[in-house]
Amino acid sequence: MNQKRTLGIALLAVTVVAALLIGGLVVLSDSLAEDSYTSEYSYDVEITTNGTLTNATMLVPVPVSDGEVSVAGALEDGDYYAQPEAFSSRIVETDRGPMLEVTVDEFVVEPEYYRVVEEGELGRTEPITADEYDPDDPDMFVRDTDRYELTVRVESDEPIETREPVGTEPVLEPRVDATETDCLDGPERCYEYTGFVYAEYDTDPSTDVSIRVTHHGENSWWVGGWSGNWYRDAVAVDLAGPQADWIAVDGSLEAGQGSYR
Repeated sequence: MNQKRTLGIALLAVTVVAALLIGGLVVLSDSLAEDSYTSEYSYDVEITTNGTLTNATMLVPVPVSDGEVSVAGALEDGDYYAQPEAFSSRIVETDRGPMLEVTVDEFVVEPEYYRVVEEGELGRTEPITADEYDPDDPDMFVRDTDRYELTVRVESDEPIETREPVGTEPVLEPRVDATETDCLDGPERCYEYTGFVYAEYDTDPSTDVSIRVTHHGENSWWVGGWSGNWYRDAVAVDLAGPQADWIAVDGSLEAGQGSYR
C-alpha cells in the first residue's frame, strides 16, 4: 500500500513539474515572440535591358492604401536604395492614379566579356576583350544586360494583415479585373489582375526590356529561429524594341503565406 502511495505521489510530482515546465516554455516563447516581433513593407522595382535606352520614361505601379502611396514619404526623404544614379524617380499623378515615374536621358549598355581562370579549387574570373571572346569556349562568358534597381523598406508600428490585405493594406495600383484563383502551394488566397505600366524610350529594335515591380508585407518574430507570415503583390512585363504607350501587364497577389501563431 505504501509503495503504491509513494508511486502515486511520484507520478503526481512528475506531472506537476512537467506542467510547470510546459507552462514556463509557453510563457518564454510568447515573451521572445513579443520582444522580437517586427512588421515591414518592402517595395522593389527592377528594369533590365540588354540594349542602350535613350529619352526613357516609365510609369510603374506603387503600393496604395486609402488613396495614399505608402512609400511616398520614404521616396521624398531619400530613404531608399537606387542604382545607377543616372536614373531619377518620383511619385506623379496620372490618369490611372499615382505611379512611380522613372526617367533617364541615356542608359548605355555595353557587353562585358570574361574568362574563367583556374586558380586552386575556387578559380577566378578576369575580363577579356571582345576580340578574345570565343562563344564556343565554355570557360568564357558575356554579360550583356544591365539594370535599374530601386528598393524601399518601411517599418510598420502595427502588425500587418497578411491574410486579407486587399482593402486593409497597401497593394499595387492601378489594377483592374481582379479575380481570385486557386493557389498552387503555400498561400491561403491568390488573385490575378491586370495592371498597367507606361513605357517610352528609343532603342534598337532588338533590345529586350523587362519590368518587375514587387510589394511585400511581412510580420516576423524569433523563437528558437525566425518565423513569419507575409503577402506578396507583383506585376511583370517583357518588352521588345522602342516603346511609347500604356501597356496592360499581368499582376498577381499571394496572401496568407508563412506561419501564424
